Amino acid sequence: MNFTLPLELGVAGFLIAAFAVFVIGLAKSSVPAAATMPVGLFALVIPAKLSVGAILPLLILGDVIALLAFRKAGRWDIVIKILPSVFVGMFIGYFLLSWSTSKEVAYVIGSILIFTAIYEIRKRLKHEKLEDHEKSNLKTRSKLSAQLMGVLVGIMTMTANSAGPIFSLYLLHLQLPMQTFVGTNSWLFFIINVSKVPFNAGLGIITAETLALALLLSPFVILGGIFGQRIMKRINQRAFEYSALISTLIAGLLLFIPR
Repeated sequence: MNFTLPLELGVAGFLIAAFAVFVIGLAKSSVPAAATMPVGLFALVIPAKLSVGAILPLLILGDVIALLAFRKAGRWDIVIKILPSVFVGMFIGYFLLSWSTSKEVAYVIGSILIFTAIYEIRKRLKHEKLEDHEKSNLKTRSKLSAQLMGVLVGIMTMTANSAGPIFSLYLLHLQLPMQTFVGTNSWLFFIINVSKVPFNAGLGIITAETLALALLLSPFVILGGIFGQRIMKRINQRAFEYSALISTLIAGLLLFIPR
């Protein structure tokens, strides 16, 4: 198979892409919200069409690696509950692009991510001082609508490929254990990403060239996934939740960077 890379990529560009892909694997198996950051980095060094076509198989591979470790911990009831509204959001996102750009949609969602992440961080710092029964009541009052989150996830995955942080915020509201969080996230995005393959192929975004590049970069996803699973064995629940929130905040800020 021919692994010729585009001329504008170069050695430096390949190394940056390889690092970004490694972080994708790491994030998928540890802090899923962080997977948005390397996707943006990947797009900075790979031409737009090649980037979209090459990154999707790598994201699916990252999901598979995470599922191999955490599939049994995933909550299918959550996935089934939110998935129909995700597809509604994808439908809305498709039509949003007919009268607005993906950049404009990204700005709106980026603002939501930033303010929500800051609110959640402040709230958690404050609630750590409260009694357990007060925390339970606050948890009940602060649950977000699964349907609303699903629609936002669908819009973001269709318009900006940055849906991970939105779903992470929803899972954080449910206060799931770390492995359940990662397993549930992996099942949902495996389904979403696989469902996007026929559309991308039909648009000519996935080609022999993008598949060759994805195959060349795939070992870095695997290495990242293995490393991420080791991190999961050492990190505690509190650190995991704050890492997810900080990653969401950074992802929101990155949506404002011109591409």
